[in-house]
Amino acid sequence: MAYLPPNRLLKDGTAISVSLTAVIFGTLYLNPEIWVHDAPPDIREKFGSKSEKAKRQTLFVALPFFLILFGGVIRSNILLKRQNEGELPFKTAFLNAYGLFLYFWLFDLVILDWLIFVTIKPKFLIFPGTEGMAGYDDYGFHLKTALPALPLAILPAFFIAMLTANPKRS
Repeated sequence: MAYLPPNRLLKDGTAISVSLTAVIFGTLYLNPEIWVHDAPPDIREKFGSKSEKAKRQTLFVALPFFLILFGGVIRSNILLKRQNEGELPFKTAFLNAYGLFLYFWLFDLVILDWLIFVTIKPKFLIFPGTEGMAGYDDYGFHLKTALPALPLAILPAFFIAMLTANPKRS
């Protein structure tokens, strides 16, 4: 089996997470309404539906977000293959890909959701008209909504591993 150094996950996971954080915070600063679909139910209900402008902006945000996420994982597997002199078995490719998805999952939950959104609560993250609502203090909401991503991340990790691993040799 090819070697999967822990620093590959740490370095690439940090690069992906920091890049995605820049996209998230940049768009939150410009128009927080883009992310209202990720807010707790009481906040979504009080704020109301997304405007047509925010719906269009959400589509534009999705493209760089997913390019960074999936492109970063693919890039990591390619670098891992180079590091292992052109060898990358499926199992190693999958473990690296899934590990990177888990890295961002944990970063998003602990750093972005719990630390920044729930604990620190910068003013520019508060949707107009929803100040002081209970949802802004709900750690459990973020965990509950994040948990389904753990098994779902298996699928893109599998496909990325299929794409980047060496075919079986006889």
